[in-house]
Amino acid sequence: MTRFNREIFDFLCMETIKEIDLGILDLSHVEDIELKGALRFFKEVLTLELKVNYLENNTGIFRVQCENGRYCYREFGYVIEADSLMELKDRVLAEDRIWYVFDEDLLERFIGFKREVVL
Repeated sequence: MTRFNREIFDFLCMETIKEIDLGILDLSHVEDIELKGALRFFKEVLTLELKVNYLENNTGIFRVQCENGRYCYREFGYVIEADSLMELKDRVLAEDRIWYVFDEDLLERFIGFKREVVL
């Protein structure tokens, strides 16, 4: 699969997660059979991960949890931590990783809850 590294890297982005979340991801334009198979595999992995986030995530942000007062971005064993959500977002984006708010209502409730706890 190394010949498709660029295509796969480009596929693993916020726009892809958004299209998966909205149910509009279309791979019909991909002509190479091997590449299409690889992208379908990653689509399934991301779809499953997004479903798990809907069930278990407490922030509304893909791969982001608040644990023991720290914000953590977890991607298959790789972890980025920060003291604030904005600091975490900056670190995640600086590493070209996916930052996607999949549930704005949950995020608003989470931020409101954190403000109440701080006050």
